[in-house]
Amino acid sequence: MKKHFFLFLVALDIQEVQSWLSPTVKLRNAPIVQHVVSSDMLGSSSTVPYMNPAILPPKRNRDANSTHRLSRLDIQKAINDVKHFVEKRLEEDLHLTKHVTPLAFLRGTGVNDELDGSESKSAVRFTVPNQDIPRGIKMSEDEIKLISAYEMDCEVVQSLAKWKRIMLDRLEIPVGEGIYCDSTSIRKGYKGDCTHSAIADQWDFEIHITEEQRTVAQLKDFVETIYKIITDAQDMIIEKYPAILAPGHPSSEWRLPKEIHFVTAQDLHDEFPDLDVHGREDAAVNKYGAIFIIGMGWPMKDGSPAEEVRSPGYDDWNLNGDIIVRHPLTEYRHELSSMGIRVDKESLLKQLEHRGVSHEAGLDYQKAVIEGKLPFSYGGGIGISRLLMLLLRSGHIGEVQVGVWHDKHYEQAMEAGIDMIPDRIINLSAKKNANLAP
Repeated sequence: MKKHFFLFLVALDIQEVQSWLSPTVKLRNAPIVQHVVSSDMLGSSSTVPYMNPAILPPKRNRDANSTHRLSRLDIQKAINDVKHFVEKRLEEDLHLTKHVTPLAFLRGTGVNDELDGSESKSAVRFTVPNQDIPRGIKMSEDEIKLISAYEMDCEVVQSLAKWKRIMLDRLEIPVGEGIYCDSTSIRKGYKGDCTHSAIADQWDFEIHITEEQRTVAQLKDFVETIYKIITDAQDMIIEKYPAILAPGHPSSEWRLPKEIHFVTAQDLHDEFPDLDVHGREDAAVNKYGAIFIIGMGWPMKDGSPAEEVRSPGYDDWNLNGDIIVRHPLTEYRHELSSMGIRVDKESLLKQLEHRGVSHEAGLDYQKAVIEGKLPFSYGGGIGISRLLMLLLRSGHIGEVQVGVWHDKHYEQAMEAGIDMIPDRIINLSAKKNANLAP
């Protein structure tokens, strides 16, 4: 009897799926891909799970999750210890001063981060009426609009990439020093999974540099400094909380390599030409342990897509990149930081033209760059929850941050022994799972 196949946006364990298919059908060894799955495989009563099962830590690694050994209170203490350690080192090693953090921006100034430029990943928008409304008096939206002369159209911060450069100028920060913020943003365009949340928290940093320092060599120097902070934080937290490690489990011997491997996006593409973007990054972190990919934004020489779509307005696509490591529990790529030397007039105009948004050169921020009114700088963000997930040996970002998750997400995670921090009272039968920490 001929089998009927349907395309589902779900990835099962790739070795398992491959065993079901003809030997002539080859699947890319990437954790986040679209697979062809037959109705026979799922069964007539099966439904497609909310979260791609291949994203979850393999069953052999689930007991190695530190939430199975550390109490929930100890997890919070460890989170605070990592945060205090990293912030102290950012201040000492990179000469940064902590700055208060904005939560929203006025729309239309070009200051907010548009991420990949798509509408699905656009910022959360809201209106501030800016009027005196008597307390306890109910008014319709139409009445409010009629009398609002100072209404502001605003949006929630997605990142502080451009705003921090403005602050360097405002504070008259000298060359070699900078600022950082403990920022939280809402990114509504991301579907939650083990490493992605609609709530993004990061240490956003920016350093004043000279025009002569706009080089790959200087970029590498900054990357090595930040990576050293990360590896030192790893050693500190394991020494303080040895129960993070699962005795006898292979992951207990795993550590980040002391040195990070640098590779350009083009070289990575050339080394693994038959793999997609995440497949290349998986292969690289499995080979090197930790990599920094230089040059994110421009397409490859053969015309294939860029390693990652980047906003044209803040990083120079020839002088930017990501720190990506291998997570010992998920066993795939784990992005920790995105950073770069910021655009100058020439790179900004080229990137705006390439993206087809040259009209944005008239926005306030872009005009300031073009007119040379802002200092040259290097900056980026270190994902706080992503780093905590790695250093605390957690299998899900929801174990180290309070996100907003669908009930089906909670259920699937709980069934996998993942102890997510809830944003509400969760009434699911799966929470009785015996694997959860007390």
